[in-house]
Amino acid sequence: MNPFNDIETWQTLLCLSEGRQLNQIAHENEISLAALIRRIRTIENTWGVKLLSTNKPIRLTSVAVNFLPEIRTLCESHRKLQHRFETAKDYHSSLSGHIRFAVAAGSLGSQNTCRLLMEFSTQHKGIEFQTEIGPNLNKVLNGTCDVSTFTGNLELSGLEAIPRGRAKYFALASPSYIKKFGYPHHPSELSQHFCAVFCGASRARTEYLQKAKEKRIVTYGKTVTSTDVLFLKHIVLQGEALIVGLPVGHCAKEIKLGHLVPVLDGWHRNSEPLWIVTSENKWKDPKIRIFMKWYATAWSEMLQKAEDSLRNCLNDVFIEEIRVCKVRGWNRALPRMESRGHELGWFGNF
Repeated sequence: MNPFNDIETWQTLLCLSEGRQLNQIAHENEISLAALIRRIRTIENTWGVKLLSTNKPIRLTSVAVNFLPEIRTLCESHRKLQHRFETAKDYHSSLSGHIRFAVAAGSLGSQNTCRLLMEFSTQHKGIEFQTEIGPNLNKVLNGTCDVSTFTGNLELSGLEAIPRGRAKYFALASPSYIKKFGYPHHPSELSQHFCAVFCGASRARTEYLQKAKEKRIVTYGKTVTSTDVLFLKHIVLQGEALIVGLPVGHCAKEIKLGHLVPVLDGWHRNSEPLWIVTSENKWKDPKIRIFMKWYATAWSEMLQKAEDSLRNCLNDVFIEEIRVCKVRGWNRALPRMESRGHELGWFGNF
């Protein structure tokens, strides 16, 4: 096979651009690290370009980075075509019945989830949804829930899962909060701030934040905790607290409008895989398969649009800051600003 047609290799390069490691990608695809690298080297040898650095940790070369828009388009087109074929194979003209769907509290209340469920119901008028708050894999396994969303690393025993993108997070505060309490530059400063924290099983008061190769365990001071990300977002927008882990899908619009501002100079929570999950038994039901494949595709596309829009916005903001420095003759600030373009995390989450 022509190595150019190996879609999994191009998907690997996209994963590397998101900051993931080759050994992690190889494990998820159930192939050896050597085999994965060999695939990429085959393309390099065929076309005479270097895609991977020779230094450790292995990163994309500048040539590979320049190819990313076309690679992303190629992978997206392949995924859409695959979805069309799979949906055509599964399609029943008279899909009907209830789908019991468990989603996170914030997602259930968001316009995006509501819009997607209504859109699917319009396409398949015989389908009705019964939603409940809180992803619950135990209910999926025991059959009391048909489908659930899930964020994080997933053990697939007894489950069928489809990826729907990755959750990428921003550390954010409102301009009014920064004016009152100051701008935090480092995780060690969070103990002096009021923080909104998602109260997951292991993330109530401590959380890893990272910046390039560094990782820090954060100890918060005063906090407000909740399982509802929209509730926490509201508190942050009101200027009462800052948040270190707001998903990009919940904050892209507010950042573009200037209602929320990135803080912590590029320190951010690591991205996590997003899934839609059902049991092996429920997967046999055509309406479950069709809905899951459709929802995963629709969510991935929505997330990609939000990320692309936000990336362009932050790029414009950074370029404008550089321009202002030059116009005002702040030459001493320019080196700091130029290095700050990476450090601030404008693009670190992407």
